[in-house]
Amino acid sequence: MSEAILPPLREELRLSRGPVADGQPTWSIYDPARHRFIRIDWQDFEILSRWALQAPGAIIAALRVETTLRPSQEDVLRLADFCRHADLLRPSTEQDAAHFAAQAAAARHGAATWLVHNYLFLRLRLVNPDVFLRALLPWVGWMFSRAYLGVLTGGILLALFLVSREWESYTHSLTEMFTLDGLLWMGVALSATKVLHELGHGLAARRFGCRVPSMGVAFLVLWPVLWTDTTEAWRLVRRRDRLVIDASGMLAEISIAVLATIAWAILPDGPARNAVFTLSSSTWLLTLLVNTSPLMRFDGYYILSDLLNVPNLQDRAFRLTRWRIRELLFGPGLPAPERFPPVMAAALTFYSVSTWIYRFFLFLGIALLVYHFAFRALGIILMGIEIWYFVCRPIFNEVIALARVGTSTPLNRHGVLTLLTLAALIGLLVFPWRGRVDAPGILRAARQATLYTVEPGRLVKLTGNGSRVDAGAVLFALESADIDHDLRTSAAQLAGAQADLAARSFDAERRRAQQAAMAMASASAATLAHAEARAAALAVVAPFPGLLTDVPAALRRGDDLKRLEPLGVLIDTAAPIVEAYVGEADLDRVRPGARAVFLREDGLRVDLYVRDVDRVSTRLLEAAELASPNGGALPARKDSHGGIVPEHAVYRVQLAFPGTPPAVTRRIAGHVVIEAPAESLARATYRRAVAVLRRESAL
Repeated sequence: MSEAILPPLREELRLSRGPVADGQPTWSIYDPARHRFIRIDWQDFEILSRWALQAPGAIIAALRVETTLRPSQEDVLRLADFCRHADLLRPSTEQDAAHFAAQAAAARHGAATWLVHNYLFLRLRLVNPDVFLRALLPWVGWMFSRAYLGVLTGGILLALFLVSREWESYTHSLTEMFTLDGLLWMGVALSATKVLHELGHGLAARRFGCRVPSMGVAFLVLWPVLWTDTTEAWRLVRRRDRLVIDASGMLAEISIAVLATIAWAILPDGPARNAVFTLSSSTWLLTLLVNTSPLMRFDGYYILSDLLNVPNLQDRAFRLTRWRIRELLFGPGLPAPERFPPVMAAALTFYSVSTWIYRFFLFLGIALLVYHFAFRALGIILMGIEIWYFVCRPIFNEVIALARVGTSTPLNRHGVLTLLTLAALIGLLVFPWRGRVDAPGILRAARQATLYTVEPGRLVKLTGNGSRVDAGAVLFALESADIDHDLRTSAAQLAGAQADLAARSFDAERRRAQQAAMAMASASAATLAHAEARAAALAVVAPFPGLLTDVPAALRRGDDLKRLEPLGVLIDTAAPIVEAYVGEADLDRVRPGARAVFLREDGLRVDLYVRDVDRVSTRLLEAAELASPNGGALPARKDSHGGIVPEHAVYRVQLAFPGTPPAVTRRIAGHVVIEAPAESLARATYRRAVAVLRRESAL
């Protein structure tokens, strides 16, 4: 069988020496058509240097004679496959032509696909700054000196010292930034600092002789982000030079933040101080929270990549971790995509897993922000696009890839264990094993009344705490000299008015004013009735039979009490009830008559049954003990009037006792378990998702 002929390399490719990695030299291939650099190792460089020999056997033979390398035919074919996928080869066969045709077809998008892609990520090239940066560099070259780095370090320490002396004022001003006006000015400040940030990258690249062909703006989910093309930094041999380019943007921002912070500490209160505070706080926040993170492709990522000396860090770490996952699940015995020392391989695996977790929650957060900032219908659509494009699609693609590996690999110990685990997970999801509904609940008396003084006075009768009383019994009695005086005065006025009215009926001259006398008598009677009502209110009576509790321990006969002072709580211990609050997703599963149980942490257990289920959600939560502000399990918040408002729709379930109810002397918060039709986790998740969708879209 004749040996395969290798396709030729593209003629416009350029090869330059790269940095030393793991003690071995590397080279960089520059692709001018795509303006990108590809790093290769020594063996690949030697193979490509003899690519004109065309036959893998001839290349291997030449290497064995001319170098100490001993590559195999698989190494040559692997490099050929890599060059093909990287589009470094000239199309010379029908297979190559078909490959480029498939790429062209994949690049052509329909209108909907184009709209979605450009909504999520749109990159615009604005200027070619190379000439400008070259002219500006002599004026700012001093910023790349060690002396400036020392001055900047001193400035950072001074700024931190000045802020520490006015820390409360600084943090208080920072909280005021999160208002509409504050966020607007923060956006203006960030726009200015990001321009200087990108100029820092560009100037550093020009300082080391790299061409900077473009600067522009990218829109990530309609959020503008500036960018600078410093791709040529790949050809720099010294890692220190690349690190300077990576960090120059952050150093420019930190310089601005230091100057603004020192100015804030010096300036008096006024518009100028507010302006430099906005510049200071926004710059510090963006630099520390965003740019330093290596989990997204910002400055921190490129710094970590150069520190580890692992170009294209994310893609290589992701490939390695995917390979490890596939080997763990199915054990296909495929070769690793790259060989790394064990410590480096473990670090890359940890990095890739951390990045996946971070991106999952980041993109979910972005999707929620998009939903809340758009009107409801459009927000749901955009949130769905976000979740599919950034969260679901990568997971779906990886599941498909794993399925292909699993179906193409002979069944072994790894595959059997994976299939058993998968079957168990599917069983947990689809098997209807959830036969109950859990809800927070409260055990309380059906009737309970807090007793207050209605009128101020001196306490003359006091019923003790823990006393059992009958309905209508006087529990507390007060006396009031003012009310007694009003009673006597009102009675005397009424008697006089009635006597005057009687006298007028026998005198013809005075009979003409009888109407006024009748009005006076009526007013006196009303005044007396009001005084009698106030006098009756001095006695606090039991509205129903029960147990008197919570009488203040300091309460004594002879105490002067004000209006509406609490005197105690009367509880009807003979008629307790339990109330539970279930979520909207579980409402249809709770049915009247279903058995239930009330549980408390101390072991209290009470059998119940469902008596009634509200079909209207609870607007104000009466059981304040169950609300999250008071340490309860129900997410809730306090409204402007002090009422407890549930964060999500909850429905009250009233439960009763099948036998003799227990005596209840106080309110007891606990947990209610209600029997319900068995349901799988998959169905429960589906119902909850549908309920949320209906609620949020107002369908």
